[in-house]
Order: sequence, then structure tokens, then C-alpha cells
Amino acid sequence: MRLPLVLTGLAACLLLASCADKTSHQAAPTTSAHDWRDATYTITCDGVVPDGFSAALHDGVAKVPADIGQTQFYDDFEIRLEATATGDLDGDGRSDTVVLLQCSPQPSNGIVEEVQVFDADDHLIAELPSPRTLRQADVLPPVYDPNGLKVVNGEIVAAMKIYLPGDTHAGGPSGQQTFRWQWDGKHFEQLP
Repeated sequence: MRLPLVLTGLAACLLLASCADKTSHQAAPTTSAHDWRDATYTITCDGVVPDGFSAALHDGVAKVPADIGQTQFYDDFEIRLEATATGDLDGDGRSDTVVLLQCSPQPSNGIVEEVQVFDADDHLIAELPSPRTLRQADVLPPVYDPNGLKVVNGEIVAAMKIYLPGDTHAGGPSGQQTFRWQWDGKHFEQLP
């Protein structure tokens, strides 16, 4: 009588373990294989180096010596990944990645930002226009809020801090505004 109870209990344990194992495998999250914090980018430092240079980030940062043939004013460039956002921007049903990079030419007390957009195969699609080109750049260019960079309904949505009259470079921008861009098949168009 004891042997059938033991076998029944053992079978129940095996069945429960098997179900639990299948459930845990089904619930495992999927993640992108690309680590944007350890990637190599070609950047222009928002036009400071028009021909661009390569920056290999490690843990989201890089320090790249300046090439005297490209710029005579700086010794090096400090690059930092500020944020990424993912979502389908080109309408192919796969997630693209928006990468916000900060560049600080040294010696200086300034920073500039670039936004690069990569398709689902990690190929560069395009860059967003420079913050200097935005209508609100009449005092100083707007600055991205890294926490406000998103992809929503096929659009890049970026919260930015804008300089208002009376703001200074030292004090920073005091205004806020949200900007949106949409892919038109060739480049990103700013939306009203």
C-alpha cells in the first residue's frame, strides 16, 4: 500500500516540476543583443569635426584624441552615451534604436549633442538635425533631457530644455519643450 502512494507522490512532484520549468521558460524576457554602451560610433561632435571621427565607447564613455588635421582648437573629445530609445520608426515592424550621444571638446566648458538612429540590423539610418537648427535656438541651442527621449507611435519624441531670454550658458536653460520627428523614408522631418 505504501509503494503506490510513494509512486503517486513522486509522479505528482515530477509533473509539477515539469510544468514549473515550462512556465519559467515561457516567461523569460527577450532583450536586444546589441549593447549600445559598448559600441563604436562615427560622430562629428555636432559639426565641430565635419569629416567625423570614430569613438569606441566602453561602459558608455570614450576619450578620443583630436586629430590636428581635423581641428586645431581641441586636444581631445569626451564622448558619453546619454540615452537610448527603441521602437519601430521605419514601418518594417521591427524595433529601431535612437542613440543620444554627448560630445565635449577639450579644453572647453561646452557640450554638444548628436542623435543617431539605427535600424533593427544596427545600421545607421540617419541622424536627427542638430539642436542648433531648431527654431528655439535663437539664444542657445536646446539641450536634450535624456529621460525624455522616447519612440511613440513611430515618432521620435524628445523632451528638451530650452534657453529663454535671460538664461545664460552658466546657469543653463530654464524652459522646457517637446520636439517630435518622423521618418519620411530618407531623413527625419520635424513635426509641428
